Amino acid sequence: MPDFFIGIGELLNGSFLQSGALWTLTNVPGFPPIIQTVHILGIAVVMGTVAFMSLRILGLAAPSQNISEMTQRVLPCFWIALAIMIISGAFFVFGRPNRYFNNPVFAAKMAFLLPLLLMMVVYQFMSKREENYWQLNTQRILVSRAIAVLSLLALLMLCTAGRWIAYFEYIEFPLWYLEPYDDGQEYPFWIQVENWPLSQLIAGTNWFPTIETIHVIAATFMLGSILWVDLRLLGVGATAYSISTLNRELVPWAWGAFTVAVITGLGMFITRADSHLENPAFQSKLVLLVLAGINMAYFHFKLYKNIEQSDSSENIPTQIKIAGGLSLFLWAGVMLGGRWIGHII
Repeated sequence: MPDFFIGIGELLNGSFLQSGALWTLTNVPGFPPIIQTVHILGIAVVMGTVAFMSLRILGLAAPSQNISEMTQRVLPCFWIALAIMIISGAFFVFGRPNRYFNNPVFAAKMAFLLPLLLMMVVYQFMSKREENYWQLNTQRILVSRAIAVLSLLALLMLCTAGRWIAYFEYIEFPLWYLEPYDDGQEYPFWIQVENWPLSQLIAGTNWFPTIETIHVIAATFMLGSILWVDLRLLGVGATAYSISTLNRELVPWAWGAFTVAVITGLGMFITRADSHLENPAFQSKLVLLVLAGINMAYFHFKLYKNIEQSDSSENIPTQIKIAGGLSLFLWAGVMLGGRWIGHII
C-alpha cells in the first residue's frame, strides 16, 4: 500500500469525521442497511448511465437514441448518482478508515474510479464544446468507442472491487475445496440443501464473494435498465422517445441481467437456505419481487395493449404513471431487503 494512502487512514482515525460516522451508524436505527441500499441505488444509476451510453456508442443498445442528446440527458444523472455514492460510502470509510485505507482492494477501487471520472469529464466537455463532436469524423468515432470500452471495463472492475473489499481475506487465503459435513443424521430438507457439496463449496471458498459480486453487478444493471423505462412512464425522462421504443430496446437487457441475478442469487441462497427462509428481510425481498413481477405483468399484458394512445405523448395516463412509480418503489425495496438480510441474525 502507498504510504500516503495509509497516512490518510491514520489521519482520519480518531477524527471528528470518524466519531460522527460511527455515532450515526451505531445510533440511528436501521441506518447501515439503509445507507448501503442508497449506495447500491446510486451504483445502479451510474451503471445505467455509463453502461447504456457506452453500449449505444458501440452500437450494441438503444439504436434509436441520438448520442449527443443522450449524453446531455443522462450524464447529469451520472454526476448526481456519483455524489450520492460518495456521500453514502463515506459513512463506512470514515467509520473504519484503517480498514479501507490499509486495504489494497479499496485502493484498486479508487484506481478504477479516477480514470472513469476523467473519461466522463472529457467526453462531456467535448460534447458541450461542439455539437455532435464525437460523430464528426472517423478518428473521433474511434476515440469515443475506445472511451466506451474502457468505461465499461472500469465500471465492472469498480463494482467488483467494491464487493471484494469485505472479502480481502479470500484473496490472501483462498480455499478451493471444503469437505461436506456428514454425520449420518437425517436433516430437514433445507438443512440438507445447505449440506449439498455444491453449497459447501460455494459457502467455504472464494466462490461466494465471486458469485455475490456478479449478483450485485447484474442487479444494479437490471435496475439501471428499468430506471429509464420507468422514468419515461412517469413522463420525467427520455420524453423525446416513445414508450414502446424504450421498452423494446431496454427491457431485454433488464431480463438478461435479471436472469443472471436469479442464478447467482440461488447460488448464494443454497449456502444458507434454512436461515434465509426464516429471515424477515429475505421474506420481504421475496414478497416485493412477486409484487414487482405482478406490476410488470399488469403493465405489459394490460396497459401496454393500448400504449399507442399515449406512446409519444407527454400526457401519460395515470395508470401508466402508477405502474412506473410502483416499479421504482418495489425494486428499490427489493434492494433494501437484500441489504437487510445480512443485518438480521
